[in-house]
Amino acid sequence: MKPNSRSRVAALLTAALSVGALQGVPPAAASPAPHPVGQAPAAIAPAAVGQSAGQSAGQSAGQSAGQAPPHAQPEVPPYAPPDARARARALDSADRALSARAADLRTGDGDAFRRPAVVFGPRGLQYLTYERLHRGLPVYGGDVIVATDRDGGSVLAVTTGQREDLDEVGTKPVVTAERARATARDLLRSVTGQTAPRLVVHAAGVRPRLTWETVVTGASAEGPSKLHVYVDAADGSIADRWDDVRHGIGHSHYNGDPVYLDTSGSPGSYRMTDLTRPGLSCAAPNGTVFSGEDDEWGNGSATDLETGCVDALFAAQHAWDMARDWLGRNGFTGDGRGFPIRVGQNFANATWTGSGVWIGRNESATRQLTSLDVVGHEYGHAIFEYTSGGNGSGNESHALNESTGDIVGALTEHYVNHPPELDEADYLVGEEVELAGPGPIRNMYDPASLGDTACYTDDVPNQNSYKAAGVQNHWFYLLAEGNRTVGKPQSPVCAGEGVNGMGIRKAGEIYMTALNLKTVPWTYAKVRLATVQAARALYPGCAELRQVKDTWDAVGVPASDSEPGCPPESQDFAVNLAESNGIIDQGASTTVALRTRTVGGHGQYVDLSAEGVPEGATVAFSPNRISSDADSTMTVTTSATTPPGVHTILVRGTGTVSRTASYRLTVTPAAPQNDFSVALDRDQISVDRETTATLTLTTATTAGAPQQVALTAVGVPDSVSVTFNPAKITTGQSARVTIHPSKLTPYIGYPVTIRATGASRRTAALRLTVRDPRPDDFSVTLLPPKATVEAGNVISTTLRTSTVAGGRQRVTVTVGGAPPNATVTANPASIDSDSYSGIKVTTSAATPPGTYPITVTVTGSVTHSATYTLTVVPRPVPAWRAYTAYRPGDVVAYNGSTYRCLTGHTSMPGWEPPRAPALWAPVRRGG
Repeated sequence: MKPNSRSRVAALLTAALSVGALQGVPPAAASPAPHPVGQAPAAIAPAAVGQSAGQSAGQSAGQSAGQAPPHAQPEVPPYAPPDARARARALDSADRALSARAADLRTGDGDAFRRPAVVFGPRGLQYLTYERLHRGLPVYGGDVIVATDRDGGSVLAVTTGQREDLDEVGTKPVVTAERARATARDLLRSVTGQTAPRLVVHAAGVRPRLTWETVVTGASAEGPSKLHVYVDAADGSIADRWDDVRHGIGHSHYNGDPVYLDTSGSPGSYRMTDLTRPGLSCAAPNGTVFSGEDDEWGNGSATDLETGCVDALFAAQHAWDMARDWLGRNGFTGDGRGFPIRVGQNFANATWTGSGVWIGRNESATRQLTSLDVVGHEYGHAIFEYTSGGNGSGNESHALNESTGDIVGALTEHYVNHPPELDEADYLVGEEVELAGPGPIRNMYDPASLGDTACYTDDVPNQNSYKAAGVQNHWFYLLAEGNRTVGKPQSPVCAGEGVNGMGIRKAGEIYMTALNLKTVPWTYAKVRLATVQAARALYPGCAELRQVKDTWDAVGVPASDSEPGCPPESQDFAVNLAESNGIIDQGASTTVALRTRTVGGHGQYVDLSAEGVPEGATVAFSPNRISSDADSTMTVTTSATTPPGVHTILVRGTGTVSRTASYRLTVTPAAPQNDFSVALDRDQISVDRETTATLTLTTATTAGAPQQVALTAVGVPDSVSVTFNPAKITTGQSARVTIHPSKLTPYIGYPVTIRATGASRRTAALRLTVRDPRPDDFSVTLLPPKATVEAGNVISTTLRTSTVAGGRQRVTVTVGGAPPNATVTANPASIDSDSYSGIKVTTSAATPPGTYPITVTVTGSVTHSATYTLTVVPRPVPAWRAYTAYRPGDVVAYNGSTYRCLTGHTSMPGWEPPRAPALWAPVRRGG
């Protein structure tokens, strides 16, 4: 940021209590008038950065939104809920309906219904939803809804989504839970979380089947995803899937193109209103929410208002998600509410108004202030206001409010974690928006570099709130990253030898917990005490508590007499099972490894026992007494009388305290009296398109008498023909299996299951690979293909390889054409096609400016290359600063001129280069 521009901005600072701004408050001529929380401010003049010519519609300026007609009467509630007797009567009526309508509801011998969830509709109508279980397993699509009148005595409707009965659906999977987990994970490009697969009968389709249900969160090619997946437990195919996330497409300026937004509406009428985060929307300066016929927004321009809303809504949605996932906070208010955004304000600032976020442009009107950290900063004010004590009073409270905005902005950037070419995760505030020229507005790891306060002194309560915010910004950076972490900016400490960081997510969790203890007036002394209390409450032991204390010491905030010390160490341990789920037949047994570990105090003896053991089963431990930090083996043995279904066994360890772990045991019916086995002569086969392969399938009678079985194949696409000769055999006989892919079959592998169905069903697994007869080949792409870097800095790009013919192969990556005094490396240098390698360019201060074509060559069965065009620009000359150690040869800028250091020294006020010719010599052009 240019010094004179920063001075102009600093001159605008005022202690406004009702409006939280990014940097001071806007000039009076352009500022919205302060207003009570919840009251909409008046519209202001159109934005200087230009109105979008794209999608925006809504009320005209003359309309009054939500204005009640004259003499409007209060709305009468459409119903009162039924009384307790009516509710009980409805339950009885619904239970009778389930029994009377069993055939219509496809109810089988193995089905049961759980007591219903009840909701009330208009006029007091009652709706009772029963969850169906089949042999103890949940049935997706099998719910039954019974509707009654208000009185509960008359059944109005009985309905279910289930289409067929479940008598033929077994409960013993062929496919393992781990295989189902992997199959589901492969559906997303990246995975951040996944629920443990559970057995569910899927009855929403035309053919009920046993499936593994799991929910995978992460990202697909279209953006964030929360994918529900049902994997067929017999053959591993995908039985069903759907995504909770609906995406609008946005063309962003700061966040890449495209981005995906949670919007609302339907074809022909979409709005930039997020119904999944109540209260969150994005509008033009007059408050009209952007709308359009399609769900595609913006054009990527820095001055387009709709693009501003793309970036602002993207940032707000991710700030909300960060608060939920990292800070445990429900919305910005803590009770699930958000606030609207207006972009295009005609002032060089961004503000929190108390009821929403108003976004302006930079001083040169070339960009809107909608970067991740700026938008996150404004919603940080909302979080601060909606924790106990509100905004509070006093200058320290205002400074801590401003710092909270910077902290939330940094947390949002790190949560999104953009690559360097976008708005990457850092601890600089507003460096992308160029508010008053190039450079950040504030620097959290070195506040003094921009004139803010880095260390607490008695003068801080009297300082401007933006300047005084630097102390807490500095503390948060040190708590998250430490003062000398490799790969992170070095941060000076005010006292002590230095501190280590605990990570930004953990630091954010402690800070949010402290905000929940906020009281009026909020001061640095109070926030230190609250963060120490938060560390003690969140983390057992003393490590985090000491880190918080040491970090406040490092920025000069002293401890109070009431500050807690390390908690007394209690005797405690944890009990863990190697597997939390098990599936066995009646009469069979299974073993599970059990481990204890000491989590507090010293080791102790632990006695093991089990609760909730099903009838006819036993649980034994070997040994049944162990020391904490030791292992045991749990053996679960069932009998013929153990009921099939799902049973939860509670494993208890008892020492000075009692700790438990749960084991979910699924007991399946014993094998039928007449049984058989099925096998293929090989478990994998490769075949070219339009050619034929054959296998031999054999069966054997393993129990009782031989039986006739029918042969089928599942898991193959329609373009592959699988035939059996004969298609029906008696167990003990063999059949010929013929596989013929057509010319349309994709060149991939297929998990095929061969089924033999008689009195029971048995399967054999086959891995079918359809080969590509073309020679192996691949493509290479650099993402991005060009970039600009300052001499002395490091920059990187990503090499992506994709198999385009034949099979995946191992390739080597080499680089050439490095600029002078620079190095180029590939990591890893050997990868599979369809993989990635990082290309890193490390320049030095001696690397001459210019444009350099760097060649990345990838060699396998063939060789391909791509060119990375790197432009090296001179490193900017740093400004002269007081209290800085300089060495001979160092070059600085002062008042538009450049100077070279003649004698090593630590600069002092009054030793500016023109005043100290013994220390500094002017650098002439070309010198």
